[in-house]
Amino acid sequence: MTHRNKIRNKFSNKSIPAFVAFLCVITILTIPIYIPHLLIAQTMSGSTYQLENSTFDGGGESSSSTDYSSRDSIAGSVQSGDSQSTNYKNPAGFEQGAYPGVPGQPTFVNTGGTLYNSLDFVVVTGDGQQSDTTYAIAISSDNFATTNFIQSDDTVGPAEAWQTYSGWSSGSGERVTGLLPNTTYKIKVKASYGSGSNANDSESGYSLEASATTAGPSLVVLISGVSSGVVISGLTTTVSSTATTMGFGSLTIGDAFPNIAGQTVTVTTNATGGYTSTAQEDGLLRTGTGDQIAAVSGTNASPSAFGTGVTTGRFGYHTTDTSLCTGSSSRFTANDTFAALDTLPYEIACSTGPVTSEVTSIVYKLVVGNIQEAGNYQNIVTYITTATY
Repeated sequence: MTHRNKIRNKFSNKSIPAFVAFLCVITILTIPIYIPHLLIAQTMSGSTYQLENSTFDGGGESSSSTDYSSRDSIAGSVQSGDSQSTNYKNPAGFEQGAYPGVPGQPTFVNTGGTLYNSLDFVVVTGDGQQSDTTYAIAISSDNFATTNFIQSDDTVGPAEAWQTYSGWSSGSGERVTGLLPNTTYKIKVKASYGSGSNANDSESGYSLEASATTAGPSLVVLISGVSSGVVISGLTTTVSSTATTMGFGSLTIGDAFPNIAGQTVTVTTNATGGYTSTAQEDGLLRTGTGDQIAAVSGTNASPSAFGTGVTTGRFGYHTTDTSLCTGSSSRFTANDTFAALDTLPYEIACSTGPVTSEVTSIVYKLVVGNIQEAGNYQNIVTYITTATY
C-alpha cells in the first residue's frame, strides 16, 4: 500500500521544490486453517464379513469378526512365527501375512436319522486352498457359547486339531462320536497354512455353520409266531405258534414223529454296541402233578445232536443265529444242534452294532416216548433283549 503527501510552505504561496517521500507498508495476513485428523469409526459388514470400528490409521493392528480376521495388515508388520505350505512360506520378521480362503460350509447330517451319539460330517475346502492346507473343525451344542473341536480320532475335545483335507477323509467325511442324544450340534471350519503352534499365524475365518441333531437311543423288539409248514434249519413246523404261545396239542409218540414249533425275534436298535437276546425257562415242561419232560443233553455253550431212542421225553431248541457274541460264535451253524433251556438266560441272538429289523428264528423240537406219563405239560419261556449304548 502506498501513501503520497505533497508538502507546501505554509508561509508563502510561492511554490518551492517539495520533498517527496514514498512510504511502502506491506501487510502480511495470516489466516489459520485447521484440518482435523480424519477418523472413521463405523462397522462395515456383508454376508460373509464384518469390519468392526474401522479406522484409517497407521495400520499394524488386528481386527476380527465371526467370519473374518486380519492380522497386522500394514506392510512391514512383524510376524512372530513362520507359517508355510507347499507353495507358500511366511518366516518370522517383517513379512506380509498370507491367509487361505475361508472354507465352504461343511455338510453335517444324522445318517438315516438314527444316530444317537454320533453325526457324520464332510469338510468343504472352498476356493484357493492347497493340498497341504490344514483345517480345524469347531463343534458346539450351545450355539458356540462353549466351543470344542473334533479331534483326529473323531472324538470331541477342547483343543484345536489340524488336519489336511485328506486327513479328514476328503469327500467321504468322517463320523464324530461321543455326542449327547436328542441334541442339536453345530460345526464350522477354518483353514490354515501353518500347523501346530504356528497355525494361528495364517488362519482364515470360520466357514458358515452347519447343524444336525442326534436321535434318542432306541430298541424295538418284536416276537412273532410261525405258521405250521414253515421250514426252519431243516425242520418243518408241525404246529402254528403266536407271539405268546406254542401249543403242541396232542403229541404223537415216537422218534419218527417229532413235534416242531417256532418263533421269531426281530430287533431294531441304534445302539453302537449292538444287542443281545436271551431265552430262559421257569422250569422243565411239567404237569400239575409233578411229571416232567426231560431236556436234551446239549447246552447253549455246547449244543449237540437231538438224538434218537427217546423212551420218555426230550425237549430242546435251536437258533438260526450262526454268529453269536459269546463262546463259540458258530456253535449253532449245523442244523442238528440243540440246547436245553435253562432257568438262567442264555444267548440266542446278538449283534455287535446297530441293526434294522434283524430276524432270528428259534425252532423247538419235542419228542415223547411210550413210557412218558400222559398229562398236560407246560412251562414259560422268557425272551430278554438288551442293547449296549
